[in-house]
Amino acid sequence: MRIVPVYVARDSATLKPENRAITSSAHRPLTRITRGRGGAYSPSNQDQNSGALERIALNSRVLIIEGISGSGKDTFQAYLKDKLVNRHVYDYSEGDLLQSWKQLQIEGIFALRIQFLKLFVKYVQDTLGRDENAVFLLNRFHLSTYVSTVARQPKFLSEYDKVVETLRTLPVHVFILQLEPAEIEERSLHPERSSTWQKHQEDIIKTEGFSTRYERYVWQQQALFEAATRDRLPYSVVKLEFLPHAWRKTGSYNKRQPLINA
Repeated sequence: MRIVPVYVARDSATLKPENRAITSSAHRPLTRITRGRGGAYSPSNQDQNSGALERIALNSRVLIIEGISGSGKDTFQAYLKDKLVNRHVYDYSEGDLLQSWKQLQIEGIFALRIQFLKLFVKYVQDTLGRDENAVFLLNRFHLSTYVSTVARQPKFLSEYDKVVETLRTLPVHVFILQLEPAEIEERSLHPERSSTWQKHQEDIIKTEGFSTRYERYVWQQQALFEAATRDRLPYSVVKLEFLPHAWRKTGSYNKRQPLINA
């Protein structure tokens, strides 16, 4: 099995004061997530705060996962979904929410994303109103839109703020997955992805005026934190620690995989 420690660097008032860390530089263990052979995730009994993350998930009805490439959003989404087995889970991938790199190249995508946010939060609001057991689990949403769209085109700011105002009326909690600077280079490589994705990364670095992929991701991560502070929605900063990678052959390329201990 593999053990993935999770830390909260900053969170909302949904946690008791004794369970909160004060600054992002002093991460306190919240829980340990264990992934067994069957793929199920469960917290370690050795962690005194192991229930804090689950309480956030169970007390919220809109769970939004944000973070830069390689921070573990898909892994964390799977973990949260396992905790919501008795709920009607509406789970969405980043592609479902118009946040895929494939969509970024479409002309007019920025205006479309803003319009989609407005329509989607209305749908969420209506669904939660008619189904008391419903919970939304979103892999990237408003913060990613702010960083990719609003920060570069301020003309969308007023429309974005209307979306945030609606989110403030809902039981929302945002999880921002953080990478340390030393981790960003390796975690963002994604050698398993297609040559088209690799070319897109090279193109967007030039288009957005960055010198390197690392520089772009450092900026993105900081921008996510700044947007979360600005929006004043409940949020936690979470850090997944990954074990050293083993390499295995998959098809025609080497796919990086977490080390699995029997």
